[in-house]
Amino acid sequence: MEASTKKELAVTFLQDLAHMSPDRLREIISEFVGEDLAAVMFNYARQVIKAKPDKAEENASSMLILGYLLRVHEEGDIPPEHPPV
Repeated sequence: MEASTKKELAVTFLQDLAHMSPDRLREIISEFVGEDLAAVMFNYARQVIKAKPDKAEENASSMLILGYLLRVHEEGDIPPEHPPV
């Protein structure tokens, strides 16, 4: 199946991750995320989880969405709230 929507792309990628070897996952993280950004994300996740440990599912979902938004921001696809005058 060729994924064509954001939902289909996400589901396909998450399925691939579920079957991926730990070595391959580390390779992908190292190449595309980098140790510095991975450390920032890890520390942020730790802060969020410590702040509200009873909200684990909501926190996990929010962090996935945040990761996606970070990528969109990197690509310059989030317009400013107020366009320059």
